[in-house]
Amino acid sequence: MGRAKIYLVLLIVMLAWGLNVVALKLLVSYFSPLTMTAVRIFIAGITVVGILALLKKLQKPTRTEVYGIMSASILGVVLHHSLLAFGLANTSAVKGSIILGFSPLLTAILAIVFGFTQMSWKRFVGFVIGAFGVIMAVMRGGEGITGVALGDLFIFLSILAQAFSFLVISKTSKTLNPVVLTGYMMLSGSLVLLLLALMIEPAQFIAFTTVAPKAIILLLVSAIFATAVGHVIYNSAIAKIGAAETAIFGNFNTLFSLLGTAILLKEPVGVNQIVGCLLIIVGVLIGTGALEAFIRSRKT
Repeated sequence: MGRAKIYLVLLIVMLAWGLNVVALKLLVSYFSPLTMTAVRIFIAGITVVGILALLKKLQKPTRTEVYGIMSASILGVVLHHSLLAFGLANTSAVKGSIILGFSPLLTAILAIVFGFTQMSWKRFVGFVIGAFGVIMAVMRGGEGITGVALGDLFIFLSILAQAFSFLVISKTSKTLNPVVLTGYMMLSGSLVLLLLALMIEPAQFIAFTTVAPKAIILLLVSAIFATAVGHVIYNSAIAKIGAAETAIFGNFNTLFSLLGTAILLKEPVGVNQIVGCLLIIVGVLIGTGALEAFIRSRKT
């Protein structure tokens, strides 16, 4: 597949991920956030593992890789997806979309803190710009810190957990195929979520038998296409065109989710949120080194 086709496919994935924020916002109005997340990720995990089995690409992990899978699963699946669902149930999808856009920058910050990469003045400038963008996005005009909803905090904690999981994934994926790792993470993490849901709110599973068919269809589309197939394509693209170019496409995720929430959910988008979104995108491009790496790759 040529670069142009890969770019087009990545744009479609970013569109799916952006609209998935809209889907999740709707799904938490039909189901309990915890139970919905458990079922959605379980379906996604089964789908990814099924695809890998058909392609005969499943690998038996070593003991060390199993530890990595479990750690990444707790952080990147159990904590990230449950906190995200609870967050979207307690804030607007617009603000949720913008905060999610800060994830690559937060990952870069943690990578520096834990010695995975070096700090530079360019990265520092990117971090400051991105952080200011988040502050602008979550604050409502004239309200200051009181304009921050509890859901905003949940979503920030969700991307913090995800950022830690990325550090574990980067280490584990040196010996284990990233797509295989993703499938095992989703499947094992969803089993933990299902167990928690059965222990905490077993009655919530009844909703799946009484809810409107459109909610079930939305859940399946979110799980199979956005979460499962989307991650398989994204991880495959990293292997083909590199992490730097692939990471740049992540910014379209924020833009598509912002447009989706404004158009489909009719949520108001303030000037401060638009400016905040743009600042986060600039911060991500500078702070992660993605733009610099992209320019360098085009020269060689």
